[in-house]
Amino acid sequence: MIKESFYNFLDVTKEQWVEQVKKDLKGKDFKQTLIHKVWNEVEVLPFYCPEDIAKPISAIRFHEEAKLPGFSPRIWNNAVSFYPTDDKDCNQEILSVLQQGADAIIIHLRGTENLHEILKGVMTEFIQLYFVPLSSPRILFNQIMDWIESLHVKPGMLQGAILWSPTSDLIKRNGDFQENIKLGAEMIGKLSAFRDFYPMTLNFSMYEDSGANGIQQSFLGLAEMVEMMDAFIKEAVSTAMLFDNMAVYCSVGELFFPEIAKLKAIRILLQELAFNLGQEISPASLHFIISSSTWSKSLMDQNSNLIRQTYEAMSAIFGGADTLWVRPALGEKASELEKRMARNVSNILKEESYLDKVMDPAAGSYYIDSLVENLRKKILEELRNLEEKGGWLKNFKSRQIQEIVRKERSLIQESYVTQEKIKVGANKYEEKDDSAGKISFEKIVEESHELKPSRATYLLEKKTLNQS
Repeated sequence: MIKESFYNFLDVTKEQWVEQVKKDLKGKDFKQTLIHKVWNEVEVLPFYCPEDIAKPISAIRFHEEAKLPGFSPRIWNNAVSFYPTDDKDCNQEILSVLQQGADAIIIHLRGTENLHEILKGVMTEFIQLYFVPLSSPRILFNQIMDWIESLHVKPGMLQGAILWSPTSDLIKRNGDFQENIKLGAEMIGKLSAFRDFYPMTLNFSMYEDSGANGIQQSFLGLAEMVEMMDAFIKEAVSTAMLFDNMAVYCSVGELFFPEIAKLKAIRILLQELAFNLGQEISPASLHFIISSSTWSKSLMDQNSNLIRQTYEAMSAIFGGADTLWVRPALGEKASELEKRMARNVSNILKEESYLDKVMDPAAGSYYIDSLVENLRKKILEELRNLEEKGGWLKNFKSRQIQEIVRKERSLIQESYVTQEKIKVGANKYEEKDDSAGKISFEKIVEESHELKPSRATYLLEKKTLNQS
């Protein structure tokens, strides 16, 4: 912040501002009228002053400087996802989107695909390449290694990550934790030479997409990291090796400024976690993949979904995305138009809104700096509470992790049915006769170990669309 005084204004304290506001409220309670809580825990004030922060949080360098001259200070990759059914068709689609603004590819694989065909003609050294296992992670790992070895792919020719971790696999498949740790150690060993390709990814996103609030997402994801660090040390994988070989995947919801603060707090806490274990890492060394949320979207109004995608993408950029993944609301079933519009959000924010001109534009804001610090404290408090209860793995096995998320999810979903909360296009200003703007409803069935992606308006959709 600029400290020089350009005008002869008298200094006004926070207390004086509050007293003036109370007079203007004419008897209304200051706290009840103007103070609210983010995610039911952290107070947000109507205005912020220097007194609200112990010391300003320094601007964060989200990534290293570009290797080539002429690039803007802020760089992120624009990701597009693919679900191959025909390898040749998928290859043609990949080559097409790479010429239309995409520079990151996310491929969801079942293990039967031919990566040689899918990636034919793709210059992987110039893009980010991410793989998501839809079946056994072992099959995917072997699939990738066969492709690397048969083509003699050199370390500098591969950038990206595998969107999998030993803990996220438990929630998706209820697998064996120790076997997953051994697989992870093997993956690190075989891919450690690929300095810009991460064999594993710490996944905060699955909590957001399943209905957890920002604080819950953060401490549950960090608890996973603590659990994995302890387990990997027994497999001769040091904390430094784990941080060097793990990307971070988050998603952002509708609360614009709190989401920016959440992402910054997670980056700071991961840095502090490494430091407490004797490893000094820079914020720029952490690779963040950040996507728009599925939780915030509604099947009842596609046009509003596009608006939500746009400001969620802005939160992701301001919060430090190295790769931005604007996910079409229908995912695999999205139309060509929806996929093109999702892909172009990043292009417009970069080429027309110039969000790439400043590394950390949110730095120095009393509001955001205060929010980052208060979130950091609350996340640490909840993380300590979970560790005192035995840690992430014990609470996963007892289904307490799932219960935390499901309880929060139910409260939010019910609030949209009762109209305690409002979502434009779903329970307010909805287009009742616009059947083309609505999408067919499918029931979400969840096993006890799972946390499946859902939507805040799921119960409302179930009631309104007359589905069971």
